[in-house]
Amino acid sequence: MVLSPLAGGFDTTWRSRLESLLSSGRGSGADLVEVFLERTDHIGLLAEQDTITSVSPAFGMGAGIRVFRGDRDGFVSTNDLSDAGLLHALEQALGMLGLAPSASAVASFEGLKDLRDFGATKSDWLKRCPEIQEATGTLLEGTAALERHGHHLQARRGSYARDWQEVLVAASDGTFARDIRLHQSLGLNVLAADGDHRAGLGRRYGTSGCPDDLRQWDADGSAQEVCSSAGTMLYADYVEAGQMPAVLANRFGGVIFHEACGHLLETTQVERGTTPFADKVGDLIAHEAVTAIDEGLSDGAFGSLCMDDEGMEPQRTVLIENGVLKRFLSDRAGELRTGHARTGSGRRQGHSFAAASRMRNTFIAAGPHSPDELIASVDQGLYCKSMGGGSVGPTGQFNFAVEEGYLIENGKLTKPVKGATLIGEAKEVMPRISMCANDLELAAGFCGSVSGSIFVTVGQPHIKVDSITVGGR
Repeated sequence: MVLSPLAGGFDTTWRSRLESLLSSGRGSGADLVEVFLERTDHIGLLAEQDTITSVSPAFGMGAGIRVFRGDRDGFVSTNDLSDAGLLHALEQALGMLGLAPSASAVASFEGLKDLRDFGATKSDWLKRCPEIQEATGTLLEGTAALERHGHHLQARRGSYARDWQEVLVAASDGTFARDIRLHQSLGLNVLAADGDHRAGLGRRYGTSGCPDDLRQWDADGSAQEVCSSAGTMLYADYVEAGQMPAVLANRFGGVIFHEACGHLLETTQVERGTTPFADKVGDLIAHEAVTAIDEGLSDGAFGSLCMDDEGMEPQRTVLIENGVLKRFLSDRAGELRTGHARTGSGRRQGHSFAAASRMRNTFIAAGPHSPDELIASVDQGLYCKSMGGGSVGPTGQFNFAVEEGYLIENGKLTKPVKGATLIGEAKEVMPRISMCANDLELAAGFCGSVSGSIFVTVGQPHIKVDSITVGGR
């Protein structure tokens, strides 16, 4: 008989095995031992034109074991969840710190606390998600809608991903917690071409904890949005380079704050000495109009979670308040090495990564103005309706492509422009965000860093940057 890769789950029957493992680690001289158990079930679909061209299922199971001694740690992962496999991984992690298992040592370990089971009410989530046949039908509905609403389209693409994860975290400080996570995302992309004119645009939509999310997707409305933007940008002129004011739209516009500033407020950057804000808590690092928040609580948001990957419940963390730096995002190692208290921000892609301080739902808070007021305050500048890809340096230098942009002339939006790139550095740009609108919205995204690729949310209201370098022709 062939067993499913996901046969059997994580529950209280693991208690004695984990307590024995943790006791062994503590008895060997480790200050703290943590075990992260994981099972995953992933499906990815790709539609090109009117054909499903890729179906990618994947299952996973494993454990990550981390040991701490002083301010050092050792981490080892394994796919062998037998007692012997887990013990071997523990011995390897101990060896990284110069420790060896000792049968005679007495462990100062009082056992695990009662299980905090955040996944108890989520056991049917995977079964409630659409099967492959239904998901492919919905995805093809999206690419067909692109054909109906688009003009001069050379390529139409749609993608869907469903990621289910069960985790159990146990540590020698008594932590014992379990959760089930579910993320679904959809993307539509088009390439339009007419003679020498080209335009490529895409949109992504994603939620967490919503098994019926795909069934509620407005494929026609999403396709209309993508095609309308592509049609506008197809014949747009190229923007002239220069220094100018810019108004960035809400939702995914928040990717710039996430990338250029948010990462600098993670204790991983403090540990490395790569953040210019390391000693700036209590100082003004942004314009007084800026309040920035990171939290894992918003219902259905891509970066929300009931517990982080170290078993701590999330919280609302005010990073910047009225321009003043209030605190950093911290995980277990960050607290140990920098002194910044944990914020429920220890996150990892999976069991093969050690947790690190990472963002969840990160956004600039809403302000008192309307979007029209921000635009009206600009004499000559750039309106960035949607952002594309970009890159960020280790200390906050960034450049991001503007996927859909418009000139602002005499306080009004005029002609569309393409080829714009926003270039700057976090410590210089943050003090120039002088106005925030009242239309905060969030957008799903993915973030790659030291602990792998994780689900996050970016967001902001419309914001005005008084001056920024715009690359163009």
